[in-house]
Amino acid sequence: MPATINATLSSATANSYVTLAEADSYFETVPDSASWDNKTTDQKNRSLITATRWIDSLNFYGDRCDEDQALKWPRNNYDYDQVELECSLIPSEIKYATFELARALANDTDAITGNNATTGLYEEVELGDLRVRYNTRSQSSGSVNNIFDVYPWLQSYLGGYTLGGTGTYQFRIFRG
Repeated sequence: MPATINATLSSATANSYVTLAEADSYFETVPDSASWDNKTTDQKNRSLITATRWIDSLNFYGDRCDEDQALKWPRNNYDYDQVELECSLIPSEIKYATFELARALANDTDAITGNNATTGLYEEVELGDLRVRYNTRSQSSGSVNNIFDVYPWLQSYLGGYTLGGTGTYQFRIFRG
């Protein structure tokens, strides 16, 4: 069954921050659009939905605009670059991150999980005289703690909005 995008702002059933038309328009402006243009509509839709899911795994500043919205954006109660977030739009940086992550995922479907279930696991790391040896039997295979681990360039788009990563190991502390 082909994937269908729902990019309706604040929708309880939204599954993407962007539409396919927005993505196609964005890729008309980049130097290497062939790596997006050569994908089928279904591949593009699936990549946009998956990119949104991974971005949605991050912890963001501010609050959801509607408690029933399916996705973490739009948000409010946070200023970024001296601009207050609004419930009527998704910031350009979030959309750009979605476009670029979707293209990356469309062109390397094994990037997140690894193609042999051990990609990204290190047995030993060495820096000068310092050497660390890991027990790889205790490491979970095929998992990623944070989308920034695989695509660090996403931080240039999302860093100002995030608390530092996925919900696994980060939490807010409020002092009063």
